[in-house]
Amino acid sequence: MATSDFEGTEGVPDENEERRSAISRRALLAGTAAFAVAASASRAMAADHSGHDHGHHHDAGGDNQALVRAAGDCQITGEICQAHCQVILATGDTSLAACSASVRDMMAGCSSLMQLAASSSKHLPAMAKLCSEILEECKAECKKHAEHEECKACAQACDGCLDECKKVMA
Repeated sequence: MATSDFEGTEGVPDENEERRSAISRRALLAGTAAFAVAASASRAMAADHSGHDHGHHHDAGGDNQALVRAAGDCQITGEICQAHCQVILATGDTSLAACSASVRDMMAGCSSLMQLAASSSKHLPAMAKLCSEILEECKAECKKHAEHEECKACAQACDGCLDECKKVMA
Protein backbone atom coordinates (compact mmCIF):
# COMPACT_ATOMS: atom_id res chain seq x y z
CA MET A 1 0.00 0.00 0.00
CA ALA A 2 1.20 3.43 -0.77
CA THR A 3 1.64 6.10 1.86
CA SER A 4 -1.16 8.07 0.23
CA ASP A 5 -3.64 5.31 1.20
CA PHE A 6 -3.38 6.43 4.83
CA GLU A 7 -3.38 10.18 4.32
CA GLY A 8 -6.18 11.97 6.10
CA THR A 9 -7.02 9.04 8.37
CA GLU A 10 -4.56 9.87 11.11
CA GLY A 11 -6.38 10.29 14.42
CA VAL A 12 -9.71 9.08 12.98
CA PRO A 13 -10.98 6.10 15.00
CA ASP A 14 -12.18 3.10 13.06
CA GLU A 15 -15.61 1.52 13.68
CA ASN A 16 -14.23 -1.23 15.96
CA GLU A 17 -12.36 1.32 18.06
CA GLU A 18 -15.55 3.40 18.43
CA ARG A 19 -17.52 0.29 19.46
CA ARG A 20 -14.85 -0.71 22.05
CA SER A 21 -14.83 2.86 23.35
CA ALA A 22 -18.64 2.87 23.69
CA ILE A 23 -18.56 -0.44 25.50
CA SER A 24 -15.86 0.89 27.82
CA ARG A 25 -17.94 4.00 28.52
CA ARG A 26 -20.97 1.80 29.13
CA ALA A 27 -19.06 -0.36 31.59
CA LEU A 28 -17.70 2.73 33.32
CA LEU A 29 -21.15 4.29 33.64
CA ALA A 30 -22.70 1.08 34.91
CA GLY A 31 -19.88 0.55 37.39
CA THR A 32 -20.07 4.12 38.64
CA ALA A 33 -23.84 3.95 39.11
CA ALA A 34 -23.59 0.57 40.84
CA PHE A 35 -20.86 1.92 43.11
CA ALA A 36 -23.00 4.94 44.04
CA VAL A 37 -25.98 2.75 44.91
CA ALA A 38 -23.80 0.32 46.88
CA ALA A 39 -22.05 3.14 48.73
CA SER A 40 -25.38 4.66 49.68
CA ALA A 41 -26.65 1.30 50.93
CA SER A 42 -23.42 0.72 52.87
CA ARG A 43 -23.71 4.10 54.60
CA ALA A 44 -27.29 3.32 55.53
CA MET A 45 -26.31 -0.06 56.95
CA ALA A 46 -23.35 1.41 58.82
CA ALA A 47 -25.57 4.04 60.39
CA ASP A 48 -28.11 1.38 61.29
CA HIS A 49 -25.53 -0.84 62.98
CA SER A 50 -23.25 1.76 64.50
CA GLY A 51 -24.01 0.58 68.02
CA HIS A 52 -25.31 3.88 69.35
CA ASP A 53 -28.85 5.01 69.91
CA HIS A 54 -29.81 8.61 70.50
CA GLY A 55 -33.52 7.97 70.43
CA HIS A 56 -33.84 8.19 66.69
CA HIS A 57 -33.58 5.65 63.91
CA HIS A 58 -30.94 5.79 61.17
CA ASP A 59 -32.81 3.70 58.62
CA ALA A 60 -32.17 5.59 55.37
CA GLY A 61 -35.15 5.19 53.12
CA GLY A 62 -37.24 3.58 55.85
CA ASP A 63 -39.86 1.35 54.27
CA ASN A 64 -38.82 2.61 50.85
CA GLN A 65 -35.52 0.75 50.48
CA ALA A 66 -36.93 -1.60 47.84
CA LEU A 67 -38.11 1.42 45.84
CA VAL A 68 -34.71 3.13 46.21
CA ARG A 69 -33.01 -0.02 44.91
CA ALA A 70 -35.51 -0.50 42.06
CA ALA A 71 -35.08 3.12 40.94
CA GLY A 72 -31.31 2.71 41.15
CA ASP A 73 -31.49 -0.46 39.09
CA CYS A 74 -33.52 1.43 36.48
CA GLN A 75 -30.88 4.13 36.35
CA ILE A 76 -28.06 1.61 35.91
CA THR A 77 -29.81 -0.34 33.16
CA GLY A 78 -30.92 2.95 31.64
CA GLU A 79 -27.32 4.16 31.42
CA ILE A 80 -26.39 0.95 29.62
CA CYS A 81 -29.39 1.15 27.29
CA GLN A 82 -28.74 4.84 26.60
CA ALA A 83 -25.10 4.14 25.73
CA HIS A 84 -26.22 1.37 23.37
CA CYS A 85 -28.74 3.68 21.71
CA GLN A 86 -26.06 6.32 21.23
CA VAL A 87 -23.74 3.83 19.54
CA ILE A 88 -26.53 2.82 17.15
CA LEU A 89 -27.54 6.43 16.52
CA ALA A 90 -23.92 7.35 15.75
CA THR A 91 -23.98 4.92 12.82
CA GLY A 92 -26.84 6.88 11.27
CA ASP A 93 -29.48 4.31 12.26
CA THR A 94 -32.30 6.29 13.92
CA SER A 95 -34.42 3.27 14.87
CA LEU A 96 -33.55 3.73 18.56
CA ALA A 97 -34.09 7.51 18.71
CA ALA A 98 -37.43 7.26 20.54
CA CYS A 99 -35.99 4.61 22.84
CA SER A 100 -33.07 6.89 23.70
CA ALA A 101 -35.45 9.78 24.48
CA SER A 102 -37.69 7.64 26.69
CA VAL A 103 -34.69 6.23 28.57
CA ARG A 104 -33.38 9.77 29.15
CA ASP A 105 -36.73 10.78 30.68
CA MET A 106 -36.85 7.59 32.75
CA MET A 107 -33.40 8.19 34.21
CA ALA A 108 -34.31 11.76 35.19
CA GLY A 109 -37.53 10.57 36.84
CA CYS A 110 -35.86 7.68 38.64
CA SER A 111 -33.13 9.95 39.97
CA SER A 112 -35.74 12.15 41.65
CA LEU A 113 -37.78 9.14 42.72
CA MET A 114 -34.75 7.55 44.36
CA GLN A 115 -33.90 10.72 46.28
CA LEU A 116 -37.46 11.28 47.48
CA ALA A 117 -37.82 7.62 48.49
CA ALA A 118 -34.52 7.64 50.38
CA SER A 119 -35.61 10.68 52.39
CA SER A 120 -39.19 9.45 52.85
CA SER A 121 -40.40 12.73 51.39
CA LYS A 122 -44.03 13.71 51.68
CA HIS A 123 -43.88 14.23 47.89
CA LEU A 124 -42.98 10.58 47.23
CA PRO A 125 -46.52 9.36 46.38
CA ALA A 126 -46.97 12.09 43.74
CA MET A 127 -43.51 11.45 42.30
CA ALA A 128 -44.17 7.70 42.21
CA LYS A 129 -47.34 8.37 40.23
CA LEU A 130 -45.56 10.63 37.74
CA CYS A 131 -42.61 8.30 37.49
CA SER A 132 -44.96 5.37 36.85
CA GLU A 133 -46.19 7.11 33.70
CA ILE A 134 -42.60 7.70 32.58
CA LEU A 135 -41.64 4.10 33.39
CA GLU A 136 -44.61 2.75 31.40
CA GLU A 137 -43.54 4.79 28.36
CA CYS A 138 -39.93 3.68 28.65
CA LYS A 139 -40.90 0.04 29.16
CA ALA A 140 -43.17 0.12 26.08
CA GLU A 141 -40.50 1.75 23.93
CA CYS A 142 -37.75 -0.62 25.08
CA LYS A 143 -40.00 -3.64 24.48
CA LYS A 144 -40.19 -2.63 20.81
CA HIS A 145 -36.45 -3.30 20.66
CA ALA A 146 -36.26 -6.43 22.80
CA GLU A 147 -33.87 -7.99 20.27
CA HIS A 148 -31.28 -5.67 21.85
CA GLU A 149 -30.27 -7.08 25.25
CA GLU A 150 -29.78 -3.56 26.62
CA CYS A 151 -33.34 -2.55 25.74
CA LYS A 152 -34.77 -5.82 27.04
CA ALA A 153 -32.97 -5.37 30.39
CA CYS A 154 -34.16 -1.77 30.64
CA ALA A 155 -37.79 -2.81 30.07
CA GLN A 156 -37.44 -5.42 32.82
CA ALA A 157 -35.93 -2.89 35.24
CA CYS A 158 -38.79 -0.48 34.48
CA ASP A 159 -41.27 -3.24 35.26
CA GLY A 160 -39.61 -3.90 38.63
CA CYS A 161 -39.62 -0.21 39.51
CA LEU A 162 -43.28 0.08 38.49
CA ASP A 163 -44.15 -2.68 40.97
CA GLU A 164 -42.44 -0.73 43.75
CA CYS A 165 -44.02 2.60 42.71
CA LYS A 166 -47.50 1.09 43.00
CA LYS A 167 -46.83 0.36 46.67
CA VAL A 168 -46.37 4.04 47.52
CA MET A 169 -48.60 5.86 45.02
CA ALA A 170 -51.28 8.18 46.31
